[in-house]
Amino acid sequence: MPESSSVARRYAAGAFELAQDDGTVDQWRGEMARLDELLEDDVLKAAFANPSVDARRRLELARLLAPELRPETKNFLRLIVEHQRTRDMRAIRAEFDRLADEAAGIVHVTMTTANALDEADRQGYERALARRLGRRVALEFREDPSIVGGAMILMGDHLIDGSVRTQLERMRQELFS
Repeated sequence: MPESSSVARRYAAGAFELAQDDGTVDQWRGEMARLDELLEDDVLKAAFANPSVDARRRLELARLLAPELRPETKNFLRLIVEHQRTRDMRAIRAEFDRLADEAAGIVHVTMTTANALDEADRQGYERALARRLGRRVALEFREDPSIVGGAMILMGDHLIDGSVRTQLERMRQELFS
């Protein structure tokens, strides 16, 4: 497990705990997005990469570019600036969003098909998965012509592989074993 993902989990978990305690998860979600956008700014990236710019000046620059942030978010920004974790903000945001969705009962699913699906099919699959799982579903669609046909569904660490490619591979193995 890479260090940045464990770092992202720690920071996101801390922020999420505060957000839940205060009932401000949606506000935090928006401000995490704003921090992510802010820390992708080329000027800030250059300043943060320059070793002659100290943490106090880095924080001052960030606050000048985002004066609208709530005090809690400014404190969070201070922490990641002081601990030189600004490069992890994208992963922190993604982990925060995952925690917020999990708490809201939303499951993230990725469905890969050989060809693009039309909107009606996409909505049908989303409704069917939501019904089957008994939860709200955030469904992401991907295309991969190499699976030939069928579909692969990924939910967290759980993969359901109904692709023609895998079925053909199983048949090949059975024939030659």
